[in-house]
Amino acid sequence: MFLRPLIAAGLALAMAGSVATAAPMTRNDALAQAKRGKTAQEIVRQAFPGSQLKQLPQQTVRILVADQAKQVVMQGKTVLRLVDEGRRGATGRSVEVGHRILVKRHGRTGFAVTDLDVPGSKSLKFIGPVRLDSGSAETGIRMSDPLELRYRGSLRVVPSSGRTMAVINQTSTENYIRGVLPGDMPPEWGDTGKEALVAGAVAARSRALHMRSTVAGRFNATADDPLYLGIDGERPQTNAAIDQSKGWTLMLAGRPLEAEFPVVPGDVVVFQPEAGTPSQVAFAKNTVVPGSKAGMGGQAVQMAMSYQGTPYRWGGSKPGGFDCSGLVYWVYGQLGMKLPRVAEDQATVGAYVPFAQLRPGDAVFFADSSGYIGHMGLYIGGGQMVHAPQTGDVVKVTDISSGRYFERFAGGRRYSP
Repeated sequence: MFLRPLIAAGLALAMAGSVATAAPMTRNDALAQAKRGKTAQEIVRQAFPGSQLKQLPQQTVRILVADQAKQVVMQGKTVLRLVDEGRRGATGRSVEVGHRILVKRHGRTGFAVTDLDVPGSKSLKFIGPVRLDSGSAETGIRMSDPLELRYRGSLRVVPSSGRTMAVINQTSTENYIRGVLPGDMPPEWGDTGKEALVAGAVAARSRALHMRSTVAGRFNATADDPLYLGIDGERPQTNAAIDQSKGWTLMLAGRPLEAEFPVVPGDVVVFQPEAGTPSQVAFAKNTVVPGSKAGMGGQAVQMAMSYQGTPYRWGGSKPGGFDCSGLVYWVYGQLGMKLPRVAEDQATVGAYVPFAQLRPGDAVFFADSSGYIGHMGLYIGGGQMVHAPQTGDVVKVTDISSGRYFERFAGGRRYSP
């Protein structure tokens, strides 16, 4: 475990003198030290002289993850707790697994909250803020609109400018750095530079607690700086480094140190997507989709093409409006195939297909810079797909053989043999 010798000795790594003014230790410098056999304690001692290491309990950190949203849609893979924080003593109500909760502004300060998966459900009027809580569930909460990311802890919706809303993720400092550390240190360093990752975890925790103690207001940090992607940003190697250093924080003058290992030109780019290899597409086991039969691919393409011009509608899976996964779900469903509903699950069934082997009817998936699957379509041949792009757009054909879709291509899955 991290710092075991120091715990046994009852020490706190106090270093005499003031903080060094020499050039800071970069991220790659930390890796080089780890490869020389230096421990995480030795790396942080050298990188942040004058500081002390102290083990602190977990605290709650508030991260602004979306702002100026016109609507917010959230759901969970476990039962969630929905709370109107404006009602004194409110204990909240349960939200069933998979139900989508739509939040919009109502009046000048209030909110209208609707369960989209309860037939005939009427909007509830909340004073607000509105909080949806996942407790300790590992799957957290998915915010499907305005973003497509998952977060641990709770999501709190508050008024923003005009009639828009801001979304604040409330979670523990440990959970926060789980989504931050992979953007600070390349996760693959867990194989050869494990101690550098552990040192990076200490620095990230110290920086997070520094922000928490110095930034007042509705939130302590934004999701942009440092980059925070919630559960979808987490990686096993960096999570292991965080667990190994749990609670250990760099302190200076009795306060958490704003510590970091800077990146300089020439450093390895963190989170550089590798075409065709995000694990949720390429490494998922090949499975047979219920209802799958040979020859369905061409039929699915023909049907999907007939819906060109249909408006995009978030959560839509019927001819009145489709989102990206809803279009694929509908056309194959009409042919008798039982696909999962959302893109992240559709990316794990059927059989993996690389770009060069795509054929009409294959589902094609696209990842952001973290490797997270944020969009999909149906390949129609000739380097093109039919898809439902985004709010304000319609079902249409788009080229994926070049440009941003080609750059973001994460792999295909074949549902019909």
